[in-house]
Amino acid sequence: MSTPLSENETFHLASNHSGTPGWIALTLDYARPVARAAVDRVMRTLIERHDMLRSHFAAVDGGFTRVGYSAARVVAREVRLSDAQSGPAFADGLMSQIAGVCNPLRPMPHYLAAVERPDSTTVILAFDHCYVDARALAVLGAETDELLAGRELGKAESGLAAMSRTIAHDAGVTPDDWRLRGWRDFLAAADWRVPEFPLDLGLPAGDTAPTHTQVRTLLPAEPAERLSSAVHQLGGRTYPAVLTCAGSAIARLGGPAELGVVIPVPVVKSSRAVAWLVGSAPLRVDCAGAGLASAVQVNTARLAAALPLAEIGLTPVYQAYGDRLRRARSDVFMMSYVDYTRLPGADAAATAAQISSEKQSDTAQWWFWRDHAGIHVRVRHPHTEQAGQVIARALEVTAALMRDLAGPPPNPSDPVAGRPGAGQVDADPQG
Repeated sequence: MSTPLSENETFHLASNHSGTPGWIALTLDYARPVARAAVDRVMRTLIERHDMLRSHFAAVDGGFTRVGYSAARVVAREVRLSDAQSGPAFADGLMSQIAGVCNPLRPMPHYLAAVERPDSTTVILAFDHCYVDARALAVLGAETDELLAGRELGKAESGLAAMSRTIAHDAGVTPDDWRLRGWRDFLAAADWRVPEFPLDLGLPAGDTAPTHTQVRTLLPAEPAERLSSAVHQLGGRTYPAVLTCAGSAIARLGGPAELGVVIPVPVVKSSRAVAWLVGSAPLRVDCAGAGLASAVQVNTARLAAALPLAEIGLTPVYQAYGDRLRRARSDVFMMSYVDYTRLPGADAAATAAQISSEKQSDTAQWWFWRDHAGIHVRVRHPHTEQAGQVIARALEVTAALMRDLAGPPPNPSDPVAGRPGAGQVDADPQG
């Protein structure tokens, strides 16, 4: 039986069909050469083991349907780049190739490649957004690490089955659902305005500009461990602590005392399934009015309460409150967090980073991630001079606040500093 389309897939395909494509990719940088035959085996294995990747979509009768293929029909086609030089021209050519391949309305629309150098290799896993979200990319990255290390993978979870469970769950939302009331309370507190980045980015409402991206390492690995340890001692978690520091930085630059933002949330417990299994939850971030420590505690509780609101999808929200919503921007202000260190088999020698397609934008979106090198962020915003300056300053203040929260390095002479387990990160989904 064919798996029906999810809310995310339907919205995305309609946007794609109207001329606004959207792909996302994971790059894995290995500080060693990787044999081409090994990369070829990895790419074939990933597609063969994940049913979501063995499908595409077709436009039918004014809508879309899913078309699936068996593993036996997987055909890999080698695409050679003009050279393996680094630099803007090479990056532009690579982005252009990915955009040309990742079309969900064609069979096998995936761009899997490796950039070979004498002493390093970059593996690129690029897909139209319909097939993966950031969590699924992390799964594929961890499996790539395992395969390149010569280890066997366990049985794959079905992304299509996980998608079916998500769709069935969405169908059970009733007008009195408490999660729908949670969305109502969030929107009503904002006077029914859809969240947008609160600082002036130099772009009038109704205008858009090409997207620009700023990437920063906010904390290297050792301070990041100290941050997690410090907030856990407060009863907090790393993800809400990062949000607290970002919100407080924005507040110090003229933003509100409470920051309204939408956060992507995994809505299926299948941690190894590959599909777009992320919903959206609303969150009001306390921007440290009573101090960072207090705000981390508040925001940890708020995030835990907000996570279930992602389970119902946005369609019931629009149906219930769409006539009240006020939207000045086409994009929505979002902040996301992915911890790559939590995935089994994560290779400390591989540095992971997410990239995505270029498009017009009119607000800022923040994508935090953690790996063995520390905590980083990628901010996409309109390419205006003012936006570049505002975001750069916000990132500087965010990093400074995170350093303050992490505290100074431990004194080697302090016996407590070296005790087993100090600085460990626990397994809480909030980090």
